Amino acid sequence: MRIIIVAGSKCNTFCNYNHRDNDYFIGIEDGGYEIIKKGYSLDLAIGDFDTTNYFEEVNSSAKKLIKYSPIKDQIDLELALMYIEENFKDCEVYIYNATQGRMDHELITIKLLIKYQHLNIHLINHNEEILYINKPYKINKKDTRFSLIPFNEVTLDIVGAIYPLPKTTLDITCNYTSSNKTKEHAIINIYSGGIILIISE
Repeated sequence: MRIIIVAGSKCNTFCNYNHRDNDYFIGIEDGGYEIIKKGYSLDLAIGDFDTTNYFEEVNSSAKKLIKYSPIKDQIDLELALMYIEENFKDCEVYIYNATQGRMDHELITIKLLIKYQHLNIHLINHNEEILYINKPYKINKKDTRFSLIPFNEVTLDIVGAIYPLPKTTLDITCNYTSSNKTKEHAIINIYSGGIILIISE
């Protein structure tokens, strides 16, 4: 099952969404209105709704709405991920409209990929897909640019890329695994830990 989260950033990446039947839609702030505007069913609206311009439209269209106080410990996106964690199993999560807005929220969103790695999250940028990998991963497309950004210690190798890498341990201070490119394809073998992978579409 795919769960589609549309957040409230003004930088719209939901335009890159490819519809599949039975997708489950979660709207955060004005993201709920973006879902409605495109004619999709708003299954859940969640957040504190302190910055939305379309609360009445969202409230009247959402099959379910969960409203939190603005005084809370989590950003709205994490509340959505907590809901998914509690209510769904064996799902893929695709997040749109969550980048290129507030820098604090964007950095926290990257951290959420690590914290909720068991949810199989794909963060969709304008021309990039961002995910956290902790097991071998194959990039199938030829001539595809990708970067690996360590936030914690990870041991890996890279095979089939323009810049291959033998088995190496990286930590947060390592910056030389960016701007690589596949040949026919590339395989990233993870031996321990995990790493942020950014794939250019």
